[in-house]
Amino acid sequence: MFASVASRVTRRAFHVGRVLSKEAQARAPTGPNPLDEPTLALVKQHWKQARLAKDTDRATLLGGILTDLQYAQKTKAQPNQKPPSIIKMLQKGIKKRTDAAKVFRHAKPEPRVDLAEKEEREIAILQELLPK
Repeated sequence: MFASVASRVTRRAFHVGRVLSKEAQARAPTGPNPLDEPTLALVKQHWKQARLAKDTDRATLLGGILTDLQYAQKTKAQPNQKPPSIIKMLQKGIKKRTDAAKVFRHAKPEPRVDLAEKEEREIAILQELLPK
């Protein structure tokens, strides 16, 4: 008697959990930004071309962007949170690199112009990928 009651309760709890998760999925925001798909395809294409051309700086930068996007997609905190946008990630990367270049140029006792130029080259690469 107890076994059958326990199994019914377990099955019912499982079913309710599935229904709630489906409802949560229905409330979740719609898909990604429509500009994300072509931009993502462009990033992947440029990454592949950089790897084939053995351009390690460019390939490392674009591979890092793709890795960041994949990590952000897998670690979405809540079900009703929007999926990460590749465009926002590119803009964030540009801002980080702009700030870093500024810090390198104003470093004390001696500015690190070489590192600032590297950051500026990366900014140019990321700006190529943003939609016009």
